[in-house]
Amino acid sequence: MQYNEKVKTINWLAHNVIQLEVTKPEGFKFSVGDAVEIKVAGQDPGPFTMTNLPNGDKLEFVIRIYPEHHKKTEAISKLKVGEEIGFTEPFNTFQPQKRAIFLAGGTGITPFIAIMRQMQKEGTLADCHLFFSNKTRKDLFLEEELTAMMGDRFQNIIAEEKDDPDFYGNIDEAWLKAHIDDLSRPVLVCGPPAFNKAMEKALKSIGVKEGLIDLGS
Repeated sequence: MQYNEKVKTINWLAHNVIQLEVTKPEGFKFSVGDAVEIKVAGQDPGPFTMTNLPNGDKLEFVIRIYPEHHKKTEAISKLKVGEEIGFTEPFNTFQPQKRAIFLAGGTGITPFIAIMRQMQKEGTLADCHLFFSNKTRKDLFLEEELTAMMGDRFQNIIAEEKDDPDFYGNIDEAWLKAHIDDLSRPVLVCGPPAFNKAMEKALKSIGVKEGLIDLGS
């Protein structure tokens, strides 16, 4: 089924990341970790995850804008309050898992946001960890909320700014080995395809079993 709803709010969370809210259609049901295909201004549809909890009257999306090579996100960035977007029925990408390690590259964190918010509400987030990699400090978003939820279990990794205190470069086997103290934890991985492939290979190299590595559906 195709839905068409009006944009309620648009907020910039970083220089290239927006938070978009639309009205939740009557009867629309979803679970944390679910996504939809969004279509805007004649562009090809693309998958985006709801970042809010399922209760309430809105759907919230956090979207990184790539004007140089993603026309659909550029079209999304030009939306105005009151304009319509189209989207599909929801489909699942990730599900909450106790004792999880969330390993996110850039806006790959979006499927985890609602999951972590739900787990915090239920009291099951305390034994989870978040490793969040971004190219530069200005690419970070929702840092205050993530810190409030995770405390010192939230680790920033900056890949390209050598002067940043959280600079490491690209996460590799050595970094993961130093930061994962329990190889029996489930590891949820989401980012660009190259990030996912590299993380899967590195996790297996340090001894995380394939069945514990969740790359989404």
